[in-house]
Amino acid sequence: MGKLKHRDRAPEEAPDGEERLEDQEAQAAAAEAEIELKEEMNRVSEREYQRMAADLRWEVLEYIDAHPDKPVEAVAGLFGLKEGTLRAWKAHRTMGTYQNGQAPEAPARGREEPGRAPARKARQSPLFKEKKESRPPRFLERKRYSNFIHYFDKTPPGIVCPHFYILAHANGCPYACDYCYLRLTLRHYPEPTVFTNTARLFQELRDWLLSLETPSLLNTGELSDSLAWDRETELSMNLIPLFDNQKRHKVLFLTKSQAVDNLLKMEPSAQAVVSFSVNAEAVARKYERGAPAPGARLQAAKQLREAGWEVRVRLDPLLPVEGWQDHYGGIIEQINGVGPSVVTLGSLRYFRNLLAHAPAETDVFGMGVDHGDPDGRLRVAEQTRQEMYRFCLERLKCLRIGLCKETEKMHRALGLPGAHQSCNCTIE
Repeated sequence: MGKLKHRDRAPEEAPDGEERLEDQEAQAAAAEAEIELKEEMNRVSEREYQRMAADLRWEVLEYIDAHPDKPVEAVAGLFGLKEGTLRAWKAHRTMGTYQNGQAPEAPARGREEPGRAPARKARQSPLFKEKKESRPPRFLERKRYSNFIHYFDKTPPGIVCPHFYILAHANGCPYACDYCYLRLTLRHYPEPTVFTNTARLFQELRDWLLSLETPSLLNTGELSDSLAWDRETELSMNLIPLFDNQKRHKVLFLTKSQAVDNLLKMEPSAQAVVSFSVNAEAVARKYERGAPAPGARLQAAKQLREAGWEVRVRLDPLLPVEGWQDHYGGIIEQINGVGPSVVTLGSLRYFRNLLAHAPAETDVFGMGVDHGDPDGRLRVAEQTRQEMYRFCLERLKCLRIGLCKETEKMHRALGLPGAHQSCNCTIE
C-alpha cells in the first residue's frame, strides 16, 4: 500500500500554492495547540504533585506524632523517603517555615476524617518573632556557616572541667560584664549576633540527639546568654519540645537575665536545666552594670523552681572586694532560699590578652595573679581563693557543689571530688 501524505492525499495529487500555505498554517496551529495542551497538563501535574506531596508530608508528620519513639530511619524506610527529607520536614514543621511561615495545610478531606487530628497552628515566623518597629534591635542577625554544635574539650590536664557540648545559637551577650571572657573569645565580632538559619540548626540538633549515645548536657549559654533574647527568639519554647521527645540528653539554659516568661508558660521538662549566674550585689553593681540585679535573677530562679523546673546557680566569679564576707554571705542566703539542685563556684580567672578588650576604666584585673597554672590563666591569690571557697562551702545548703575551671590542687585542698564533681555543665 502506498504511503499517504496530509489529508490522505495521494502522492501524485500535489496541492497548489494556496493549499500548501493552508497546510502549513494548519500544521503550525496544531503544533501550537499541542504545546499549549502540554503546558496545561504540566501545570495540572505540578499542582497535583504539590498536593500529593503535601498529603504525604502531612501523613508522615502525623505518623511521627503518633509514634514518637520510632527511629527516624525506620519511619523513612516505611514511607520510602530519605532520612534527610524526613528530618527537614520535622525541622520546618517545628519552626513554622512552610508556606512563608504558615503551617503545612492538611488535605481538604483530612480535617473531617474520623481519628485525624486537626492541623497544628504554627507561629508566624521561624524561631525569631517579628520585632516591634518601635523597639530597636538588640542584636544583629546573620547566617551561621560553621557547625552549630561542637564539643568543648580545650581544658588542659591539671584543670578540672567536665568537657561538654555547646549549642552556638548566638554569639555575644548584651550584658557586657567587665571581666567576661567573651570580650576576648569574640573580639572579632563586637556586636551580639543571633543566627537565623534555624532550619539547619534544628536538623543538626536532631542528628545530635539521635546519634550521640552518651547522655550529655547541651549548653546553650557558653557563647551567649541563653535567655537574654528569649522573648524575641523563643529559643526555649523551640528547643525543649525536641528534648522532650527523648530521655537521654538534656539542654542547659545559662543566664544572667530574668526572662523566664516563656518557660513559665510551659509544663516543666525533665530534660531541661535552667542555671542562673549571680554575684554579690556590690560586685554586680560595679562590674555587671548591664545585667539585672542578682536579687531579680534569683527571684526568677525561685519562680521556676517552685513551678517544678530544675534550677542551678553559679556564684561566679568570686572577687575579693573589700568586705567580701558580708557581701557574699548575703547572696548565699538568697541562693539557699531558692533551693537549687547544684551550685557551682568560680573565682576570677582570665587570659592576659583579655585586658586589651576590656573597659579601660575597670580595676577588676588587678585582683589576678599569674600562678603558672596549666591553662595560662591568671587567678585570685591562692590562699584568698581557698578562703573564699571555704566560706561559701560552709554556708551553702546545697548538697551538690562544684568548682568551675579550677586547678586539681585546689580541689585536693578543699577535699572535693575533682573530675567526679557535679557542676553546672554535668548532666547528673
